[in-house]
Amino acid sequence: MKDFAKEYHAKHLGNCAMSVAAAWLNAHGGDPAEVEKFKACGAGHAPGGLCGALYAAIQYKPEKEAEIIREFSRVTGGTLCKEIRPNPNMTCNDRVGLAAEILENLP
Repeated sequence: MKDFAKEYHAKHLGNCAMSVAAAWLNAHGGDPAEVEKFKACGAGHAPGGLCGALYAAIQYKPEKEAEIIREFSRVTGGTLCKEIRPNPNMTCNDRVGLAAEILENLP
């Protein structure tokens, strides 16, 4: 899922949230049209200002929200787009890959 999400994002096929959603749906045989529901969740516009990649990951495993947030925040240093986006050591594409990887590796 990580590679799929990162490639989707790198090819500008969708924003960060859409990229994680697309990876999940691809891996689990979901309806690709569902990606569109995340269209407004990029660039800091996910609910609560969350990173869109993180927001999408939570949507697919809401019962694991605390674990997803904990691991994502441990690596990125936060959860809000405006806080973590300026970090020059981790690109948005890196965060997309991280969110997809966390989602994929949770039981």
